[in-house]
Parts: sequence; C-alpha cells; structure tokens
Amino acid sequence: MIPQRAIDLLDKDGFIKAYFEGVRAGKRCAAAFNSVNEEYKRFFGKYKYASYRSFSEVRDYEQKKIRKRAKNFRWDK
Repeated sequence: MIPQRAIDLLDKDGFIKAYFEGVRAGKRCAAAFNSVNEEYKRFFGKYKYASYRSFSEVRDYEQKKIRKRAKNFRWDK
C-alpha cells in the first residue's frame, strides 16, 4: 500500500503544504524545501523540483492565484 504522505507529495499543493509544515516547524525556507524534495526522492526515485528556485516560482504562482481568488470573492453572489 502506498503511504498517504507519498500520495500527498505527488500533487503540487501537497508538496507546498509539506514545505510550509517544515517552515512552521522552524526550518529555513531552503532547508524545508530540501527536506521535502529528499522525501519525494525516497518515495519516487527522483526529485520533484530541480532547485529551490524552480520550486519557489511554482509556490509563488500558486499563492498568487489564491490571493487573486480571495480578492475577487463576493458574499452576495
């Protein structure tokens, strides 16, 4: 059976969530990323992201989408 953690890391949102868990636990951003990326490699035999920079571009894009949706949300719809 595949561990739930491995399934979560397959999705970019799950990977980002795991990253933020590491940051909240006190790890620096790059260290949290490296930890999650290594965990992904243990499960699947390759890295999900080539570098912290490539991950941060994805992370920032996803966060921007969330902020945009929240900004455009209206209760009266």
